[in-house]
Amino acid sequence: MFSRKKTDMLKNIAFLGGIHGVGKSTICRQICNDLKIDYLSASEVLKWKEISSDSKNKKVMDIPHAQYILIQGLINKVKENHYYLLDGHYCLFDKESNIINVPIETFRNINPISLNLVIDDIIKIKHRLEERDKRPYDILLLKKMQNSEINYAKEVSNKLRITLNIGNHSDFSDIFKALKDYITR
Repeated sequence: MFSRKKTDMLKNIAFLGGIHGVGKSTICRQICNDLKIDYLSASEVLKWKEISSDSKNKKVMDIPHAQYILIQGLINKVKENHYYLLDGHYCLFDKESNIINVPIETFRNINPISLNLVIDDIIKIKHRLEERDKRPYDILLLKKMQNSEINYAKEVSNKLRITLNIGNHSDFSDIFKALKDYITR
């Protein structure tokens, strides 16, 4: 997909995943502010509003193409001598609402210095999503998605041999500490 040389430069990105509505953006902004690092949203990097007819739609029509756009966007955006926290997903909904793991090659191309996952109570996530998007969400599907994110994040961690730090919306201190330790080395 991408030459190793191009993606080798992406060795200053920490990845923070979690399902929609878990609070990734809020947590990322706080961590980035406290650590004085740059925040990147996968949705903004791949310009979700340009590739989806409904920006609140959580379904990805062409997952491989979206991942290609994400990596290309990171290559164009990321600068050496800066640290970044990228908020994204370990799993996505395809156009039929099936839960699909983001290809492991995407994570290899991101070349993360740290893998992180935010989880939370499904009822709280459902409430946040419905308030934000003004539409109903299926609690069982959200629970299945969060379980898929947890399981696949662990798999990615094992395959890439990078420690996975897990936190939740109200206590992400382990994620913060791990990032701070890595950045201040």
